[in-house]
Amino acid sequence: MNSKNYHQKKRFGQHWLVNKKILEKIKEIAVLNENDFILEIGPGKGALTSKLLDSEIKKLHAIELDKDLINLLNDKFNNNDKFSLQQGDILSVNLDSINKKITKVIANIPYNITGPILDIFIGRLGIIRNYNYEKIIFLMQKDVVDRILSKEGSPNAGALSIRMQLLSKIKRICDVPPSSFSPPPKVFSSLVVFEPIKNDLRLDMQKIVLKLKNKNLSICKI
Repeated sequence: MNSKNYHQKKRFGQHWLVNKKILEKIKEIAVLNENDFILEIGPGKGALTSKLLDSEIKKLHAIELDKDLINLLNDKFNNNDKFSLQQGDILSVNLDSINKKITKVIANIPYNITGPILDIFIGRLGIIRNYNYEKIIFLMQKDVVDRILSKEGSPNAGALSIRMQLLSKIKRICDVPPSSFSPPPKVFSSLVVFEPIKNDLRLDMQKIVLKLKNKNLSICKI
């Protein structure tokens, strides 16, 4: 299939990143090296994939939901030994065979599945991870990032911000306007980096949170 003949499907929430400066920025903040096994979620027509493969990484495994894009991506990258492609839904695909190999996860997240993707890759309190991602780089809806980064006492603070900040170090790199995508979404996006906290530290922090919660509950009962 010629990429020019392909049109995005609304049901997949496809808004492809076309801003070359942001594509380069993602590659830059990933700090790629020869030991990296990259998981790219939703490569689309492969604009970011090309940038990532043009580095010294060991492997890039892409997962694409849209069956119509599989042949296009295979035709484009089939001769690159570092590239592998899997058709499937990231919310249900089994990553057990590669999860412990993956060092970094990179994705332009469809807005309609942001919550479930955060659950899968950042995790939930009290659940032991079976992976050791160094970095998770997401391009995601700005208002969700605003909520995630909210400080205690802020109107936007809540369960999401508490959980994300307990489970990872988070840094917003920049905000990205709708014009950076094709077709343009109706809202701004933010480029954000999560550095997941190791399991032993996660558990220690969870114990502290539970103690504080129980203490507060006790005070309320008095």
